[in-house]
Amino acid sequence: MYVDVILPLALPGLLTYEVPSGDESAVQEGCRIIVPLRGKRLHTAVVRRIHNNKPDHATEPYLSVLDTQPLLSPATLKFWDWIASHYCCGPGEVALAALPSGMRLASETKLELSPDAEERDEEELGDKEFQVVEALRLRGGLSFKEVGSLLGVVNPAPLLHRLVEAGWVLSMEELKASPRRKLVSMVRLSEQACADERWLNEALDALDSRAPSQSRAMMTLLAEDAAPVGVPLESLTKMEGVTSTLFKRLMEKGLVFQFKQDPWQLQSSQEVEPLATLSEAQQKAVGSMREAFEATPLVLLEGVTGSGKTEVYTHLIHDVLESGRDALFLVPEIALTTQLIVRLRRFFGDRLEVYHSRFSPRERTATYRRVSSKESRGRLMVGARSAIFLPFSNLGLIVVDEEHDASYKQQDPAPRYQARDAAAMLGRMHSAAVVLGSATPSLEARFAVQSGRAAHIELAERFGGTSLPEVGLVDLRKAHKQRAMEGHFSRTLLDALKSTLEAGKQAILFQNRRGFAPVYQCRTCGWVPDCERCDVSLTYHKYLKDLHCHYCGYRQGEPSTCPRCGSEEVEAKGLGTERIEEEVVQLLPGVTVQRMDLDTTRSRTGHERIIRAFEQGEIQVLVGTQMVTKGLDFERVGLVGILQADHMLHFPDFRALERTFQLLTQVAGRAGRRGERGQVLIQTFDPEHWVFQHVVTHDAQAMAEAELKERASFGYPPIVRLVRLIMRHRDPHLTREAASALAGRLRSRFGGRVIGPEEPGIARVNDLYQRHILLKVERTVDTVKFKEAMMEDIGTLRQVPRFKPVRVIVDIDPY
Repeated sequence: MYVDVILPLALPGLLTYEVPSGDESAVQEGCRIIVPLRGKRLHTAVVRRIHNNKPDHATEPYLSVLDTQPLLSPATLKFWDWIASHYCCGPGEVALAALPSGMRLASETKLELSPDAEERDEEELGDKEFQVVEALRLRGGLSFKEVGSLLGVVNPAPLLHRLVEAGWVLSMEELKASPRRKLVSMVRLSEQACADERWLNEALDALDSRAPSQSRAMMTLLAEDAAPVGVPLESLTKMEGVTSTLFKRLMEKGLVFQFKQDPWQLQSSQEVEPLATLSEAQQKAVGSMREAFEATPLVLLEGVTGSGKTEVYTHLIHDVLESGRDALFLVPEIALTTQLIVRLRRFFGDRLEVYHSRFSPRERTATYRRVSSKESRGRLMVGARSAIFLPFSNLGLIVVDEEHDASYKQQDPAPRYQARDAAAMLGRMHSAAVVLGSATPSLEARFAVQSGRAAHIELAERFGGTSLPEVGLVDLRKAHKQRAMEGHFSRTLLDALKSTLEAGKQAILFQNRRGFAPVYQCRTCGWVPDCERCDVSLTYHKYLKDLHCHYCGYRQGEPSTCPRCGSEEVEAKGLGTERIEEEVVQLLPGVTVQRMDLDTTRSRTGHERIIRAFEQGEIQVLVGTQMVTKGLDFERVGLVGILQADHMLHFPDFRALERTFQLLTQVAGRAGRRGERGQVLIQTFDPEHWVFQHVVTHDAQAMAEAELKERASFGYPPIVRLVRLIMRHRDPHLTREAASALAGRLRSRFGGRVIGPEEPGIARVNDLYQRHILLKVERTVDTVKFKEAMMEDIGTLRQVPRFKPVRVIVDIDPY
C-alpha cells in the first residue's frame, strides 16, 4: 500500500510514501503522519489518498501515524483540492494556510516550556513526557532532534504533538505569537452563600460587628446583583475603602469566590437569552430567506446600515444549530469579532467559538480539533477569512457579513483566495445555505443576482424607525478661500464636532491613512526621504519619531536637517490618523481622543480595549482608518467626519469609485444608530462628483447600475474575470525580459485577452522589481482549460535556464 500526502510546504504536488507493514488498518485519509524528507528532516503531512499503485520512482515508508481518527473530513479535503486548483497554487500552500502551526511540527522546530507549565498538574504526564518537561525546565529549550536523543527514539513527534496540543510545550511558531489574552479577576458569592441564605445573613451580621470594612466590601458585591455571573474585581475596588485584600479575606471565610475570566465574556450570563424580537421588516426578510433557500443556496441580504442584519442572522443560525448542524459567521476584520462575540454569546452561550489569527497557535489548535470532532455538533464559529479552512463535516449555514469588503481577499502568501467566493463553494460542497450580507453589496454579488445564481432580499429601513444619517458635503475650495480652516478641519466640521460633544454624544473621524503624514519634505530643495528597498516615500510617525515604509517595514530616524542641501526646513506634509489625533487635542482641549489603526491595534487585545472604552463612553472622539467603517454598533455616535475623501476617488484601480462609495456609506452608517438622527460631514475639493451625490442620497442601487454599465463598456469584472501574473526578481532587466517572453507566449495563445507586461505603480518592493501581465477572461470560457493552458506556458518559461530565478505569482481575481 502507498499513501499520497500533502506536505505543508510550497511544493507543486503530492508526495508518495509506502505504508509500513502492520499500519494498513491504522492509516486513513485525512489523518496526519510523520514523513522523512530527503532522508533527514521530518515533517507532519496529511494523507490525501491511499492506493496500491506503485510509483515509477523509489519510495520510503513513513514513520508513524499521529491521529487515530481522521482530522480532516472528505468534504474538507475536497475543498482543499478546489482551493489549490481554482487559485493555481500547490496543495502544500493550502495546508500551510489551513493548519495551525501546532499541528505541523518539523524536525528543525525549536521547543520551549510553556509559561503556565508551573501551574499545571504533572500527574497527567507519562514518564517520557515528564522527562521532556524536566529537560526543558533545566535547559531552557531543545530542538526536535535533541528530544529524540534524550528519549533514545528516532521519532519523538507523537509525544511532542501531545505535549504541544496539551499546552505543556510551545513550538517556535508559538513563541513568536502575540501575547496571551489578559484575563480579568472576577468575584462572586460562594456556592454556600448562594444556597444557604440563613448562613449568609448570620455571616453578614458577624461582619458588621467584627469587621466593618469586610462588611462594606460584601455590601458592594451584593449591590451589583450579579451573584451567578460575577463582578470584575477592579470595578469593586473603585469604591472608597474597598480593597482587593478584603475580598481575599472574605474568600478565606468561604463567603466569596474569585476566578479569572475572558474580558469579552463579562457581559454573558450562564443562561442563554431568547432570540431578539424582530421588527416587521426583519420578520419578512427572515421568511423570504427561508423560502429562497429552497430554490437557491446563495442569498444576498442588502440591508441599510443599522437595519439589524445581525438579528436576522441570529434567527437563521438558531434554526441551523437546533437541527444539529454547524454555522460559520465570517467577518472581514478581527476588530468586528469583539462586539459580535458579546452580542451572539447572549443567544448561543458556549456553543459559540471564535477562530482568527490573533489567537495563539495552541488555542487555534484546540478549536481546530473541536470542530473536527464528531462529538462536536451544533456549534457557531465566528472568525475572519481563515475560518473557512476549519474542518467542518456537518456545515449548515455560512454568513459572510460585509461581503463587499476588500479584506476578504488574501494577498500574500498563497493561496490568494477570495473568502467570499470560497465560502460560496464551501457551502455548495456541504449543501449549506450561504448568506452574503452588506449595506453596499459588491458588484460581483449584484451580478450573481442578475445572472440567477443568487436570490436578493432587501432590508430598506433602520431598526426602530431611526432615519438614515444626514450627509453633508463641505467644499474645501471655498473653505480655503474664505480662510475657514483650522489645520485640516473646516470650520463647519469643527463647529459640528463641538456641538456633538457638548450634547454628550461621541464622534468618529475617518482618514484612510495611518501615520502622521505620508510625506516628509525639505522646503528648500524638495528632497523627500524614500525607502531604500521600495519605490515609495516613507511615512512619518510622530509618536515613534521615525519614518516607516508600510510595504517592507524599513525604518529610519526623523531627519533634523536635509541631507541634500543641509536646510533645517524639513516638514511633514499630508494627513494621517496621528496628525488628526494631535489636531483634535490642540483644537479641543480636555477632549479624550483615541486612534484605531494598525499601529494602535497590533497587540492581541488592542481592538477589544479601544472598542470597549468607546462603548463605555471613556473615549469622546475616535479617529480611525477603515477599521471603524464596518459593522461596529455604537449607541452614542452623533457625528461622523471624513477629512479627505478625494484621494480614494483617484486611486489607480478600476474599483476606486465603487470602494469610495462603500467606505463612505459604511462609515456614515456608524452615526445615529439609536434615537436622534446622526450627522455626516464629508470634506472634499470636488463636491459635485457623482459618487458623493449618491452617498448623500444613500442610493446604492443607482451607484451599482452606473458602475456596471462602465465595467461592461471596458470589459472589467464582474462582466469578465481577471488573472494577474506578477513577475519578481532582483534584476530589473531580467524581470522585464522574462515578462516580455511570457506575455508573447500567452498572446500567441490567448490573443487580445493579454494586456501588458506593465510596470506597476510601485515597481520595486523589498528590493524585488515587478512586472504585471493582466489576462481578461470571458465568463463563457472554460476556466479549467484556460488555467491549464496558462500554467503550461508558465512552466515552459521556467524551463529556460536564465528565467528560472524569476518568480511568477498567479493571482486569480486580483481585487
